[in-house]
Amino acid sequence: YYITNNLRLVMSKGSKIVVKDYLDRDEFDLSLQSLTNSTLPVKDLAANKKGKKLDLSKNQITVLPDNFVFSMGHLVKLDLSANGLRVLPDNFGNLALLQHLDLFNNKLTVLPVGFYKLKLLKWLDVKENPLEYPGQEVAGLCRNDTECKTCALQVSDFMKKENAEQEKKKQKELELKRAKKEALKRELERLEELENEEKKRIRQEGKAKEKAKRRAEFEKKQSQEQIKEESQKSTPPTIPVKHSSRSLPDLNRICLMSALVLFVVAVTLALLVKPDFGDQYVGLTTVTADVLKSVGDAFSPVATTLNSHLLTHAPNIQKSIVSTGELLREMLEICGDTVKLGYELAIQELSQFSTYIQKTSS
Repeated sequence: YYITNNLRLVMSKGSKIVVKDYLDRDEFDLSLQSLTNSTLPVKDLAANKKGKKLDLSKNQITVLPDNFVFSMGHLVKLDLSANGLRVLPDNFGNLALLQHLDLFNNKLTVLPVGFYKLKLLKWLDVKENPLEYPGQEVAGLCRNDTECKTCALQVSDFMKKENAEQEKKKQKELELKRAKKEALKRELERLEELENEEKKRIRQEGKAKEKAKRRAEFEKKQSQEQIKEESQKSTPPTIPVKHSSRSLPDLNRICLMSALVLFVVAVTLALLVKPDFGDQYVGLTTVTADVLKSVGDAFSPVATTLNSHLLTHAPNIQKSIVSTGELLREMLEICGDTVKLGYELAIQELSQFSTYIQKTSS
């Protein structure tokens, strides 16, 4: 046995291990091969499913490779004693078919809670390890086969309880997170609702202000219209006055022409009816001029009275009408003078015409 182990040691140092050469029935014996974390032939071991037992004792493995548990799920027995292992992977419990586990003389302080999954584990040796979790009171002394079986049972039960506690703790943490999330959601909803209410209140206030503004403008407009109506009722309507664009010389010429035309027509008719009319023309001139003067004198007090009333009730209109009255009175005076002058000129012409007719008749 001693010679065989030394031969294995020499061969492992000089060449690559051929895994199938170390298979005896269903067990791989790779103990004393100076295997390390990086030289452990996990891939070759996993390729041969016949090897359900694996002895890796007395090597230099401090940490199992990441693919070890995933690849060696078919193992029922595993010997990792005297390797200097510091930690086992958290998924170690996935070696669900494992029944026999030897961890003697390593540097483990903690066993993973995943041991609760090793439901088929019947033998466990963890002595000569500085275990803190679980403690020595759980693992026991493992001094013989019976104590190792007890160790497997007690560690498995302990890990089941620990897993249940951890699950409860995780559940509580999850519920707490969920509750915080729900509380945060409710708070956000509340804040959003408050924000919407504030926006609604601002809109309503804006509408109310706009409505009040329109109402004030409407009332102001109504008040102005009412004041305007009352002012119109209390103030007489303004009579537009048209001012003549003609100048006084134009009016004089018109009056003179009118008087001459009327006078010629009247004298002509008189001569046709009464040939001796020429001797009686002087009285007609005097009467016509007196009538025009009387009309002007009669209009003067009427214009003065009208001026007084307009000055009291409608001063703006009064100015236009008074100026018109004065113009009319002046026109009448001019017309009287014009008629008198027209008669005198006409008499001279008629006298000459009468003399010519008498000479012709004789």
